[in-house]
Amino acid sequence: MRIYLTKYETMSTETTKVISDAVFPQRVHWFPETYEKAKTGLFQAPKRIADRLITQDMVKHVCNNKAPGKIGFILAGGSQVWGTGGVPLYDQCLTNSLAYAYKVEVLNVTNIFGARIASQLHANDYVATDASTCASSLKVLMDVRHLIRDYGFDRVYVLGLEDSITNTVMNFFGSAKANICLDDEARGAVPSAFDSKNGGFYLGQGGVLAVFESERSVLACDSPVAAELLNAYSASEDNSNPLGQRPDGQGYKKAIEGATYGHPLTDVRLIKTHGTGTPINNLSERAAIEHYFDNFIATSYKQRIGHTVGASGLLETCLLLNDIRKGSVPEIKNRTEVDERFISHPQPAPDGLMLSLAAGMGNIYSAALFSYHDYYKI
Repeated sequence: MRIYLTKYETMSTETTKVISDAVFPQRVHWFPETYEKAKTGLFQAPKRIADRLITQDMVKHVCNNKAPGKIGFILAGGSQVWGTGGVPLYDQCLTNSLAYAYKVEVLNVTNIFGARIASQLHANDYVATDASTCASSLKVLMDVRHLIRDYGFDRVYVLGLEDSITNTVMNFFGSAKANICLDDEARGAVPSAFDSKNGGFYLGQGGVLAVFESERSVLACDSPVAAELLNAYSASEDNSNPLGQRPDGQGYKKAIEGATYGHPLTDVRLIKTHGTGTPINNLSERAAIEHYFDNFIATSYKQRIGHTVGASGLLETCLLLNDIRKGSVPEIKNRTEVDERFISHPQPAPDGLMLSLAAGMGNIYSAALFSYHDYYKI
């Protein structure tokens, strides 16, 4: 049973804004209008992102092209409850610009949020949420594969979405020194990945809604095709630190082995990295990639759109498909060394398969393998 990525909508921005009244002042990629009236408690920033992703085009696809069989929905949310601005870690956050709380708190639970969206898309045969932190939206492709190949589903929607620009999330990353804050900027920090000088990321707001369909559904619905999902796999590594990564890349290696099972490694020519640019991820991800591949190019999107947390893996994959169709694979932003593999300048998309990687705190590593050539109808 072949599985196709037929339609997708993305939302991300390269524009940044400084949030200066947080405990850890920092620059973020976000859409300020999605937070309007949030303090009334009646408006959810994630719901506003989801509403933008369910475009007229997407609704037309859902309503006019009925899948012949079962339809499922998965919310890849990164967490079980949205990290609202109403739960500050420090008293001085109580009055800042992100201090808000939802009046109907139960709607902030991701599985309830997901069920609301699933009903809009008429996905009534299977509804689930995934809380695999930053790996969520790529990790669930393993579930997509099972539903379509093993349980006869014809269509599965994946919504990758996180409530990422909040006091809770910013405090967590800032206190862990995981992302670039304003004091880091003052010392000259610039986002990049796999570079000896620049590294790191800003947090980002964004989302992706993707439709995966069986071959039968594609033929019955005359669906457009963007790529073929060949395989997907998630793994863990032998590590007692649930927040850390082994520098030898064991977790990434296991995920790569699973995702490429049955396919020659030499066929993989394009890699979308997790690419946070942190020192340990640079070591871990590079070690795994270079262990298996030699003739490849790799890029990263977090330095362009920020780290969109649970949405990042699939969102960045779809952005790469968009860029390929525009003519080239973008470079890893702010590289200071000339690099032909972890690319420092745009390059044409090579012949071969695309591997997409993601990792999440909690010892989660995910990989998905795609064929993207000859699929240009979308």
